[in-house]
Amino acid sequence: MNCWGSRMDPKPDSGLCISCSKGSAKSSDSWRLSIRRLSIQRCVQSLVHACRCRNADCSLPSCQKMKRVVQHTKGCNRRTNGGCPVCKQLLALCYCHAKHCQENKCPVSFCLNIKHKLRQLQLQHQLQQAQMMLRRMMVQRAVGSRRSSKPCRACGPH
Repeated sequence: MNCWGSRMDPKPDSGLCISCSKGSAKSSDSWRLSIRRLSIQRCVQSLVHACRCRNADCSLPSCQKMKRVVQHTKGCNRRTNGGCPVCKQLLALCYCHAKHCQENKCPVSFCLNIKHKLRQLQLQHQLQQAQMMLRRMMVQRAVGSRRSSKPCRACGPH
């Protein structure tokens, strides 16, 4: 795509005008994002497979690798204070999995704990929303009662 004929100043390194190069950057970013999503999705699938797989000689290379990562995370001492990058990455994958997991007895490590924590956060958020709505209603009632008790300029008190 070349838009040198545009009235806007061209961006010399791309052959695109500034406007088109901005649109191109947006589509490039969305492309990168979709590639990243696919990569994460594949990793989550590998995680689920590895946690379900009981074959010690599984032929999938990602299965063996993921089993080692899960074993590492279960025994890692640095995980508790957030100092291990391997554990952080696995926990992020477990979180991605848990957000969509519907199983009551999921074999994926940390899934049940993460789902429990997500439910707690959701309930806490709902409670905060309900409290905020109650406060708004009380303020509206207070404002409404003040209005009805104030005398009207045209006809006097109600």
